Amino acid sequence: MSNPLWEFSVHNYARDGVAESCLALQDGFGMDVNLLLYAAWVATADRSLSAEHLLALRALIAPWRGRVVRPLRALRQEWRDYPVASAIRGKIKDLELLAERQQQAMMLDFYHNAIELPAAKSPLQQNLQQVAQLSCPGSDDWVGAIAGLTLVLRE
Repeated sequence: MSNPLWEFSVHNYARDGVAESCLALQDGFGMDVNLLLYAAWVATADRSLSAEHLLALRALIAPWRGRVVRPLRALRQEWRDYPVASAIRGKIKDLELLAERQQQAMMLDFYHNAIELPAAKSPLQQNLQQVAQLSCPGSDDWVGAIAGLTLVLRE
């Protein structure tokens, strides 16, 4: 089945600077790359995210992310220093990508069943900031990193 969110994510993640920016936000601030890409994808439809929408979406995906995606990522990263495990790490990476694809399928389904988001002109940075505020309440240390991601996604 076609998933336009996944297709958008794969295409954009491969662009110069996008993966690095997303991973900096993930590693530095604990942000979910899939939520960042979702926010960017929603912006392509000129739709603005709300805190309520993101809270409900995060509640939906949190068990999957916590029990499947994160443990696969942690295991793959833990074995980074074991050269003899490189083939196994490759298979774990494939599983991790499959798990992320499943997460995005859940996210797409949520989007289609949610109340329509309000229209907005060029909401990319605002949507990304919504994800950052949800991930890091009470902090704005992420402002520069979000601005950087916004910039590379707009190129």
